[in-house]
Amino acid sequence: MREVTDRDNRNRALLVVGVVVLVLAVVFGVVLPDRAEEQRQLAETHAQIRKGIEQFRAEQYELSAETLGNIPAERVDDWHVPYYLGSALVQLKDYENGAARLEEALALNPQNENILFALGVAYFKLGNLGLSKAYFASVIEINPGNEEARGLMDIMAKLERQSGAPAESE
Repeated sequence: MREVTDRDNRNRALLVVGVVVLVLAVVFGVVLPDRAEEQRQLAETHAQIRKGIEQFRAEQYELSAETLGNIPAERVDDWHVPYYLGSALVQLKDYENGAARLEEALALNPQNENILFALGVAYFKLGNLGLSKAYFASVIEINPGNEEARGLMDIMAKLERQSGAPAESE
């Protein structure tokens, strides 16, 4: 009887070793390459973001919009991508899509003066003076010294006085 118990213990030990080897094979054979692939994709995404921002700063708005627009949404967790994409679209006079991307950026970074300002411009171009003014007012709240936002608010106030109606379009 004791002989069967020793054999059973050896079999259990071999089974445990086999399971450990299998787990190690899975971890090092499957998980690590996935992690390496994730790292490669992350590096590629960051390079693509840098390229799109550089294109935007070089006033290559079409290229910038194409570069940033080709980044898969599941890889975007940074406000810079929708901000620069939205800003490029506004420069290309695609105000509606630009505003939508800028709204995404604002959701990721709600106190960013540049995003709020760009949204003010986009909605001004869309003819929604009320919303535009609200965004410029938010810019001024964050940075009371922003003369550009103040100037645009003054222009909109003049437009409202000329039209004789409140700026609540759309």
